Amino acid sequence: MGREIRRVPPGWEHPKDAKGHYEPMLDQTLQNAMADEDFDECWGDSDLETARRYYRPEWTEEPTHYQMYETVSEGTPVSPVFASLDELVGWLIGQGHSRKAAEGFAKHGWAPSMEIVRKGNECMIYMGVDIYDMPAASQP
Repeated sequence: MGREIRRVPPGWEHPKDAKGHYEPMLDQTLQNAMADEDFDECWGDSDLETARRYYRPEWTEEPTHYQMYETVSEGTPVSPVFASLDELVGWLIGQGHSRKAAEGFAKHGWAPSMEIVRKGNECMIYMGVDIYDMPAASQP
């Protein structure tokens, strides 16, 4: 799955459904989405309250913290909230990623789902954050 770093306010708790599963959520507000010309094509005459649940709320606090999200759905968190990118890097290392991959992800703020690198007859598959472990010439 693709990954990205989103800015969130301190203490942010991503909404969950009645079963306790994270609700997919785009990283923009409904108000900003409505300003986009494609919004009407996507939602048409749909109930705005239904549309609202797919967009993040207006923050009441400054989004000064960081959280990693998967992006294959509209976005659900896959990490705790961190006060700094250094804390996120430390967490990623603790999850088994190399320092190089964790720092590359923190620097770029995103990673595609998968990359395949071919060297001669050999193929190497890199997924998510670990894409930043690829040979430098192959990195996104």
